[in-house]
Amino acid sequence: KNPGDEQAKEKFQELQQVYQVLADPETRKKYDKEGKAGVQAEKNAQLDAKAFFSLLFGSEKFVKWTGELKMAMQMDHFAKSMQSADSEGDLTEEKQGELAKKQQLAREVSCAVNLREKTDRVVYGRDPEGFKEQMQMEAHELARAQYGPELLTVLGERYQLRAEIYLANELSGRFSMKKQLASMNNNWAMARHGLNFYTSAAHSVYRLNGVRRAQQTAIKNTQRSAAASSGDSPPDPETVEAEQAKAMEAAFDTALPTWMKTAWYWVVRDIDITIKSVCRKFLQDKSVPWQIRIRRAHALASLGQIFTEAAKEAVAAGVSAEQAMSPEEVKAKIQEALIGSMREK
Repeated sequence: KNPGDEQAKEKFQELQQVYQVLADPETRKKYDKEGKAGVQAEKNAQLDAKAFFSLLFGSEKFVKWTGELKMAMQMDHFAKSMQSADSEGDLTEEKQGELAKKQQLAREVSCAVNLREKTDRVVYGRDPEGFKEQMQMEAHELARAQYGPELLTVLGERYQLRAEIYLANELSGRFSMKKQLASMNNNWAMARHGLNFYTSAAHSVYRLNGVRRAQQTAIKNTQRSAAASSGDSPPDPETVEAEQAKAMEAAFDTALPTWMKTAWYWVVRDIDITIKSVCRKFLQDKSVPWQIRIRRAHALASLGQIFTEAAKEAVAAGVSAEQAMSPEEVKAKIQEALIGSMREK
């Protein structure tokens, strides 16, 4: 976030070009053989940051439920600010913060409206069987998306916990044991997700240092080779560069699963915070009678159970993005998201 910083803009554009090269195997081969000059003609497309993260975590199918991920919105805003001096990048940091708050509010309202529409069948139509059948069909379709079971689990848990807190507060009282227990369960779930994120982030930092160490080791090995061959012909620069690149790539590939997991836990925390506000808007809607709000809470709890059950069935069937996350699989997922997020200039 460096509005007006030409150096930052150039670095971001260079990063986009690297992503574009990596996204297309043919372009990557051309780059390996001919260098930058060989891919100049391929610059007719650029990365759509928002689409990239949506495809990477399967959230394009979940937009109605989660809204645009904060990570995707931030990267999209950063990309636009780097690409145009007349864009939002010229806004002050304070105004950028205000814009982000407005986008988040719009996201929460949109998700709350979606919940209202999805639950109207049971809240107003009094058709629990039809509601259950409809939501089960949608949940099974969502489970097929990238990170589908994981997203369903997060949403299902959030819905059930928020419904439990609301019902305990309304039917048993704010200071009742039932309300306190529901709040404890909710706080524990939030803390568990936070711990997962911070632990994974620490591992990511360690992996990043590993990549740096690999680079330093490659440089030292090159210097030793040059010193050892001082009496003979010096090592071929291209060979030396290739060896350094190979060492860096191996360290980078090893770190990819950890970085991917950290990004995923960041998404989970984002959804936790967002769904908390979404459920408050949905359940505390003063424009409807309290009886309707109670029915909504029961419908929300039922929806959460449907989502978690669909997620468990999908995991049991082997449909899970977090299973066997080898470097090769992570690279394949990233490449697929990159290809799908390329847009014509």
